[in-house]
Amino acid sequence: MERIARNPDEADLPAQEAASRQGARLSRPDEDDRGPARARRSEGSRAEAADGLTIERGHNSPRLVMLSRPRDFATLRSDGTVRSHPLLQARCVRTDLETTRFGLSTGRRLGGAVVRNRVRRRLREALRVMAPSFQVGWDVLIIARPGLVEADHDALVGALSRTLRRAGVLGGPSEMDPGAR
Repeated sequence: MERIARNPDEADLPAQEAASRQGARLSRPDEDDRGPARARRSEGSRAEAADGLTIERGHNSPRLVMLSRPRDFATLRSDGTVRSHPLLQARCVRTDLETTRFGLSTGRRLGGAVVRNRVRRRLREALRVMAPSFQVGWDVLIIARPGLVEADHDALVGALSRTLRRAGVLGGPSEMDPGAR
């Protein structure tokens, strides 16, 4: 059998596991050996910093019900009442369901896939914050316009809340709600 040239970085290692050495010390996963003791944070401050990351959203954050069937989107396009804003457009249809469902439309005019996905994430988060104020029994299609890409969070939330309030989805009843009169 012909021997293959050996790489200087390779070594022959035995197939058996080496015996453990007496007194070998393994650090605990929560232990930090870097820096002097006075520079380390106390355990309490480290736990508080981690909790601060999830202060606004936790396990009890409201879950949005999203539209997924093409038939629902077609109903919104044909029968939906339109409310417009320079940053977005909302099409709304009253339903007999116990929830309010949302669909998001981000066309290619907004930009590439990364930009469109970012716009959808921003819209979903803004809707999640408003979720406790939704009236039940609506299907809503939010159509993003190109100005939404550059808009800051406050402008997005303001445009969304004004549009949904005018449609009657957010807050009190409006002219679209036949039971309001």
